[in-house]
Amino acid sequence: MIKIYTLHYQILLIFLLTGILHAPQLSAQTFSAMLVGGFNLSQIDGDKLGGFNKIGFNTGARVSAKLTDRWSLSTELLYSQQGASRVPTDDISSQYDKIRLNFVEVPLMINFSDWKILASAGVSYNRLINYEVINDVGSDITELEDYRTDIPSIILGATYIFSEKLALNFRWSKYLSSLKAADNDPNTEDVKFIGRNLGIRLYYIL
Repeated sequence: MIKIYTLHYQILLIFLLTGILHAPQLSAQTFSAMLVGGFNLSQIDGDKLGGFNKIGFNTGARVSAKLTDRWSLSTELLYSQQGASRVPTDDISSQYDKIRLNFVEVPLMINFSDWKILASAGVSYNRLINYEVINDVGSDITELEDYRTDIPSIILGATYIFSEKLALNFRWSKYLSSLKAADNDPNTEDVKFIGRNLGIRLYYIL
């Protein structure tokens, strides 16, 4: 059973996406808006599962504000699926088979453009809206896992703009704090869960 913290972030995402699609046209000289669609390849350091084997959606909307001819600021509102997944070559001592994490993600990026290439760096706020954890024998242990709901991360990215309407984005992100909360037990060692993600997304420029 998936552990649910809140669902109103999903409703907020739908309303904001609808607003962007129906908003009056923004000034092309200053602002641009685009839809984002793609996927994440994810892993979690600390779960003893290796490789970016968990595949999930990364989709939403992006707004960019031009500062100069080459510099801009941008933000996104995303539904982002992350986590980890076992493959046959993983450490047999890991107690996990799958960790499924569903986030609402809001990155803030600064971007530098040169020719058709856009280089980006920034930070992101990730709000965990629900999750599911399956152990190595197939049992649902979600209720036994205590994860933080607010996770900051750092992001680096590169975008290739190959037409007036389409661009291909690649990005890497890493949590700045552990997903797994400390258990406050002095007799046990806290294991940090640090998520890493590789994103491949397509931008459709409105």
